[in-house]
Amino acid sequence: MAFDTTVKVIGDDVIYQFNPQLKQYALGDTGFVKNNAGSYVMKRSLEPEKGLDNAIKLKVVVDKALTGIKIKTVNPSGNATVNIFKHQKHVELEKLYHFYLNELVDREILKIK
Repeated sequence: MAFDTTVKVIGDDVIYQFNPQLKQYALGDTGFVKNNAGSYVMKRSLEPEKGLDNAIKLKVVVDKALTGIKIKTVNPSGNATVNIFKHQKHVELEKLYHFYLNELVDREILKIK
């Protein structure tokens, strides 16, 4: 999956747009960590009672040039996309999902298109 400037997560009606004026320090302030490829990754558990390793996660990745983004909801191992909007616990999952993404909007990392 390539990095894009606008992202729509499977099942979500909201389209998120990457802020092109983003500064690197803003990512560190919001919990992003740099991976071996130089990209910035933030993972958040959507099932906090299970812990990060065993839960469905929100995964947000910003490329190392700070020009694009990927947003996915993934299974506990992180290798498959999960449509949380059709999940049996979708109300709880959606609540945390929107909380985390709204935080990124408030911090001006993302914009709602």
